[in-house]
Amino acid sequence: MKWRSLFTHKKGKLYWKASKGNRKAGSEAGTNHGDGYKTVRLDGKAYFVHKIVKAITTGRSTTKEIDHKNRNRSDNRPSNLRAVSRSKNNKNRRFK
Repeated sequence: MKWRSLFTHKKGKLYWKASKGNRKAGSEAGTNHGDGYKTVRLDGKAYFVHKIVKAITTGRSTTKEIDHKNRNRSDNRPSNLRAVSRSKNNKNRRFK
């Protein structure tokens, strides 16, 4: 997907580049589903905002998991995201 043609990002937040239907150009993209992660819907498919931010900032998509270094799922600043294996991502989880 060509994320840069759809979104701009600033401080880990995505913003729509173009208006379509009810969404306005420049408005923040993504919906929080209560678990801390934000998703964006395109053509009926949900995409995680943190994966899109990582792809935009690195210039490529990854098959690895994206870890939030500080464990804050809503902190999608590029400096807080890293591509890791599932094993490494699980080691950075909070346990209740």
